[in-house]
Amino acid sequence: MVYLFMQASVKDFDKWQKVLTDFMPILNQMGSTNTSVYQEVGNPCNLTVIHEFPSKEKAEAFVNSVELHESRKEAEVIGTPRIWYTEKL
Repeated sequence: MVYLFMQASVKDFDKWQKVLTDFMPILNQMGSTNTSVYQEVGNPCNLTVIHEFPSKEKAEAFVNSVELHESRKEAEVIGTPRIWYTEKL
């Protein structure tokens, strides 16, 4: 299992959350098996999202997808998210 971490800031958390909810069927079709969202204490617009994928290749395909880039614009993500991949030990 590969864990894809994305850290980003958004203009409006509620708007971002709605876009994520609407995007979940596409995310699941791309191979994500679980998604967790975390907010920075005291700054609800600073988020860390963890997506689980069966392989790094599937996670990278998601990161590079047109669908993700379009949803980021719609969700008003500020700048480019910090992204990294991990495996559980």
